[in-house]
Amino acid sequence: MNLHRTLIVLLLFGTLLGLVNMEQMNQIQVYNQVLRLHVIANSDSRQDQALKLKVKDRIVTLMRKELDNVRDVEEARNRTRQCLPLIQKTAQAEIKNQGYDYPVRVLMGEYEFPTKLYGDMVFPQGRYEAVRVIIGEGRGHNWWCVLFPPLCLVSSQDQGLTLNADSAYSGYEVRLKLREIWKKEVRVTTN
Repeated sequence: MNLHRTLIVLLLFGTLLGLVNMEQMNQIQVYNQVLRLHVIANSDSRQDQALKLKVKDRIVTLMRKELDNVRDVEEARNRTRQCLPLIQKTAQAEIKNQGYDYPVRVLMGEYEFPTKLYGDMVFPQGRYEAVRVIIGEGRGHNWWCVLFPPLCLVSSQDQGLTLNADSAYSGYEVRLKLREIWKKEVRVTTN
């Protein structure tokens, strides 16, 4: 009886170690297969936060057109790099249109992000390739999304995320690992 429990514990431990290793591999794939957009407000004032959202809306509209039909992350990165001056011009025009004269900086590179929940998906903490738009002093709260695959482009127009089996991006899957482990553990212990 004791041997039986020991074997079950070892089996569960081995399974968890295997899941952790698979999760690490999935995270590496996630980091390399997405392109994020990160807009940072001048300050946390209500006006600056509202301005940040207006700028974000204009950039998302622009990038929806620019990344239409892009199916590869490298192509998305290349096309986005070419659009950096246009992104800056678009952001600056919206800032001016809203009655502000803040400078805007647009950068593209790898940046550290904390774990982020996006709809029902979790993007693990780590370094991601991103377009960073800094408004004015860039000391306010930020807004972020995923330009490729076009999750922010979908959520900005539909207010929700839907990636189904027919989607061109169905190969991308970011899940809550703890929920999966719990479901597997419940299945193992109930059988």
